[in-house]
Amino acid sequence: MKKISISLWGLGNHAENRILPALKSLKNLSLVGVCSRNEEKVLETAKKYNCLGWTNPREMLNDASIDIIYIAAPIGVHFNLVEQALKAGKIVWCEKPLTCNYNNTKELISLAERNKVMLAEAFMYLYHPQFKKVKNLVNDKYNNFGKVKSVICRFGIPSLDNPGFRNDPDLCGGALWDVASYTVSAVLELFPQQSAKVLFAEVNKPSESPVDTDGRAIIRFSGGVSAYLEWGIGVGYKNEIDLWSDNGSFYTDKIFSKPKNYQPTYRIRDQKGDEFLENGQKSDQIEAMLIEFSKILNFPDKIKQEHFRILELAKIMDEIVKFDL
Repeated sequence: MKKISISLWGLGNHAENRILPALKSLKNLSLVGVCSRNEEKVLETAKKYNCLGWTNPREMLNDASIDIIYIAAPIGVHFNLVEQALKAGKIVWCEKPLTCNYNNTKELISLAERNKVMLAEAFMYLYHPQFKKVKNLVNDKYNNFGKVKSVICRFGIPSLDNPGFRNDPDLCGGALWDVASYTVSAVLELFPQQSAKVLFAEVNKPSESPVDTDGRAIIRFSGGVSAYLEWGIGVGYKNEIDLWSDNGSFYTDKIFSKPKNYQPTYRIRDQKGDEFLENGQKSDQIEAMLIEFSKILNFPDKIKQEHFRILELAKIMDEIVKFDL
């Protein structure tokens, strides 16, 4: 089997600690090189992974041997980097969210479709068995769980010692894009065939903060399900989803961010409230996502589904922003 060649654009901590090891470990991917403005990091990383290194992205994009560009840069520069890569004819896999502007997202999707290449948004948790368990419950494939009535989803993290772009409004910093996007993507993925409407939203930006710090939203789906979402930065850590159905309820922790080979636990209650615990499968969600992205490269219908998913998230995020204006 011919390996798919890939280059990483951006060398932040997440890229170094999680993305690069995953790219290097998969047999169907060949890590060709890395690109960053930081020459010292480029040289160090290229040596460590025995690959090429660039500080000039044009040199990377002109390399005909590269099939895919994986973009791991601050949200606020995604549009510019993705546009360059798509115009160079490359497949693009980009860290979430693709952009922080609905019109920019539409423009990139249109560009990808005109060039007949895949553009993917890297919400890694979607590919972990933990989230697949939640989806199966929603589809009532386990233990007669019944019809889901409501979902509560929360994601909040403490203040970071080195927040970097997260405190820069010009780079789309703030809690909405960094953490709320996870909660919105989760509920949209659970009810993909239904239309969604934002009934309420607030995005809080204290006067002393350069960016928003927390917020909440209520989304109503056409099938009748209500989703309450809450997020924040500078709060006690939460990373969870809770389903309530006709026949019981389901809760699991660390639904989004999780360490490698994390084994989830499911707290399940029956209709009478009796509770039992169940252990889930271990997996590396980054590797699982990369494998799934690789599988759909030659399937236009599946690529179209990925593009649709990206647009739906951008649309609801835009509604949340506008609701609070």
